[in-house]
Amino acid sequence: MLRRAAATLLLAASALGAGSCSLFRHQRSQFTLHSALTVDDPAFLRSLDTFGSVMVRGNAADLLENGDGVFPAMLEDLRKAEKTVCLEVYIFTPDEAGRMFKDALIEASRRGVQVRFLVDDLGSKLGDFRWELETAGVKVREYRPIRSYGYFTRRTHRKLLVVDGKIGYTGGFCIDRRWLGNARDKEEWHDSTARVTGPVVAQMQAIFGEDWTFTTGEILAGEPSYPKLEPTGSMLAQAIKTSKGDASSLPKILYFMAIEASRTSIHIQNPYFLPDQQIRTALIGAARRGVDVKVMVPGSHIDVPPVRMASRHDFGPLLQAGVRIFEYQPTMMHSKTLVVDGLFSTIGSINFDARSMSKNAEVSLSFYDRSFAGALEAMFERDLSLCHEVTYDAWKHRGAGARFAEMWSRFFKPLY
Repeated sequence: MLRRAAATLLLAASALGAGSCSLFRHQRSQFTLHSALTVDDPAFLRSLDTFGSVMVRGNAADLLENGDGVFPAMLEDLRKAEKTVCLEVYIFTPDEAGRMFKDALIEASRRGVQVRFLVDDLGSKLGDFRWELETAGVKVREYRPIRSYGYFTRRTHRKLLVVDGKIGYTGGFCIDRRWLGNARDKEEWHDSTARVTGPVVAQMQAIFGEDWTFTTGEILAGEPSYPKLEPTGSMLAQAIKTSKGDASSLPKILYFMAIEASRTSIHIQNPYFLPDQQIRTALIGAARRGVDVKVMVPGSHIDVPPVRMASRHDFGPLLQAGVRIFEYQPTMMHSKTLVVDGLFSTIGSINFDARSMSKNAEVSLSFYDRSFAGALEAMFERDLSLCHEVTYDAWKHRGAGARFAEMWSRFFKPLY
């Protein structure tokens, strides 16, 4: 995203203008794990309750791909909303995609639905849509309005839609024309989203409520926001978040524990793959003990080329250890998924970069369920056929220009 590239430069200015303490506030990001867990160990499942919410049973989930799979489902649920709609996104653009959602939110509000719409003030632009939305009764707010250099840090990167407190969506989606279509060419991004029902939706509503209350002071409570949720399926699921001011990086803990517990496979899709040294070491260790470790990242079609260069700088030790890295070719790949041992999986907004791990507000869903993991694995396998594998020999013999670009890009790695 062009905004993301611009934000990187603004963040650098913020570090100079506001001082490094405001940008790199201390947070625990290095961890040790002494328990010899495996993903299929019941103790691993119980240990997942460490991450701010508990694994709850009774959920159903569908994996949706690309704009053609995601947007029609979301818009249909908005048209059927009866009591509440809560939408939080990083990017909202007043284009044809934005117009569809603007119209759906207005329609819901006019028939008496309480509609709350939270956008990030750095990533989004509402334009004239704001007046239309507010005139129709939609409550529109910007998360942390930009007032100074310091406000360029710690954005909401969450992608959340909760309808009637009963249906939840999260994934990589934003409301922008790039998420339209079916990834047929470089103008249509490839992404994935989960639509869920069941008790886990209350956790997603609480995560939206955290940012809404922070922004507006309004507490979301009571039946409209938190109806009684009956089981809709058998899946175990939980919502994982990062928030401004967390003492420790919960996504880092989660990924580290899952990687360390892997025994057969780790399959990662992530558009901004910039894991720190500890995660890289854990992936190397997994590959060396025979785990099938595959990582899928964007190829040349990426919105922030310096991120790709900084990522490639660290490929060598991973490739040498047996980690296989694939670059998606047709268009920008924006999925943010992880599947471990065909049983534990995550999907949401969290990237393998410093901002997602410790600075932005983020959300993902974790599933302890073989059927949902299987759906993610099937998508991964289909996407592999559209990838180019990066080999160690090719990486080692890349040109001087590429090496220089990687070194230069890596200098800004803490800001991505």
